[in-house]
This record gives sequence, structure tokens and C-alpha cells, in this order.
Amino acid sequence: MPRPLLALAAGFALGCAAALAGVAPAAAATAQVTIDVPAGKVKSVRLRHLPRGTQVGFVIIANGKLGVALVGGKQLKGGKASALFRAAFSRRLSFKIAIPASDDYYLVLDNRRGAATVRVTATVEAEAGKKKAPAAPKREEKLDQTRAAGAARA
Repeated sequence: MPRPLLALAAGFALGCAAALAGVAPAAAATAQVTIDVPAGKVKSVRLRHLPRGTQVGFVIIANGKLGVALVGGKQLKGGKASALFRAAFSRRLSFKIAIPASDDYYLVLDNRRGAATVRVTATVEAEAGKKKAPAAPKREEKLDQTRAAGAARA
């Protein structure tokens, strides 16, 4: 996506990440926003401070055809806007993605090819990723390490 996209995008903050801070891994936060995207324009919904590993689900309902993409904030600012997800749809779209790096993310709604304003309702549900505890070495691995150390001394 071109760099001017950031200038065209109207940031609508969704506090999903703020609701996730300091809660159990199974907790989820949901937000919904309705936006009118005029013909020939692009708008975006900003999801602030999403932590790495967060599972984010989207349900997007529109009254016309629209392009949609999910892009990281660092990618937009760096001019390398490679979308994590991109699709064109008419009426309804749903998808789920795991956030690869902690950052702000933008749900970009593209009506540049449209001839009429499209009303969009986006529902976003974010669930904290499960944190894995480091695995303890198995008993067999400990024995192998002890044997290897003994063999090195001999």
C-alpha cells in the first residue's frame, strides 16, 4: 500500500489491547465501530498496542464492495506496507490472525474503486495469547548431560 495511505486514514482507536493488559490469558476484549467510507477514499481503524501473540478476530459487515487489509504501524511508517491480511469482499467478511509483533495495527478499509459511500461495521475481538513456560529438561536429557560430562573427564 502506498505511503499516502497513512495520511488518508482516519484513526479510530479501539482499546482492545488496553483491556487485555494485566488479565489472564483466556480473557478477551471486544470492540465495535461503524464507519462510512466515501467513494474514492480510504479509512482505517487503529488497534493500539496489541501485544505479540494476541489472537484477533474480525467480523466486517458492509453494504457494498470494499477492500480490507490489516497492516502493522511500523510497516506503514517505514514505507514497507506489507499487509498481514488482505481481501476484497462484498457484504460480510470474517478472519482471525495472531499478532506477530507488539505494535499498533490498522484495519484499512479501501473504497477507492467504489462509486458510492459504503457503511461498514467492524467488530474486533482480541484474546491474549497463551504464554508458554520454559520446558524443564527431561530426566533422560539430564542423564545424557551427566554421562557426557563424565566421559569428557576420562
